[in-house]
Amino acid sequence: MPILGIFAVLVYFGCIFHAIKTGRINYWLMVLVLLPGIGSVSYLLLEVLPEARNNRVARRTASKVGHAPDPNCRMRGHTAHFETADTADDKRHLAEECIRRGQWDDAVALYRSALVGPLAGDPALLIGLSRALFGRGDFQASLDTLDALQRDNPSYQSREGHMIYARNLEMLGRTREAAEEYRSLIGYALGPEAQVRYGLLMQAMGERQLAEEAFRDAVRTYGPDRKKLDPADLEWIAQAESNLG
Repeated sequence: MPILGIFAVLVYFGCIFHAIKTGRINYWLMVLVLLPGIGSVSYLLLEVLPEARNNRVARRTASKVGHAPDPNCRMRGHTAHFETADTADDKRHLAEECIRRGQWDDAVALYRSALVGPLAGDPALLIGLSRALFGRGDFQASLDTLDALQRDNPSYQSREGHMIYARNLEMLGRTREAAEEYRSLIGYALGPEAQVRYGLLMQAMGERQLAEEAFRDAVRTYGPDRKKLDPADLEWIAQAESNLG
């Protein structure tokens, strides 16, 4: 049997083995059996090669994250790390890891390098950039980023973006506007954070009755089923209860 024929047989049985191993047996096994030549080529192109590429991207991103810049180092010293992030998706994943580590400048640089061309108005990237800017204390730039997102995507809705917007207003001293934003988030945002933040702001503004109502509503709404709350939500409930005295 010619070498090419042996190779084709090996590829054919390799595809069958891969289909069985990865749970693709139901559909692909019939194709491979009925159309061994075309079926093998199709399986390689549609299943094996994309999977291999995704695995390489995942390993490359994990490697970059493993060598992520030290939070005490200046951005300029790590340019090489960012230049190896090939796609906007790579940069977004790496930026998210930088945010988790508190490396705000690095996250801002990554998001901005991804926000080019057709992705210049991408909502997910803009929200990430806004979050990174907020984290490093650049509240006006964070707010401006969210305003740009709304201009470019007027129908786009995001609980996270709405919360960051309200927090920016509060940090900029625009307390009444922030209070309105927090109040509009109650019932829309998941968890008690918006309600408790609204109560704390009312308390700071001397609106004790409104503050107490917000705290009581948060405890009444989310307190009874605490097992379903994540640790951050439990902290907000505890804060509401401590303010009720």
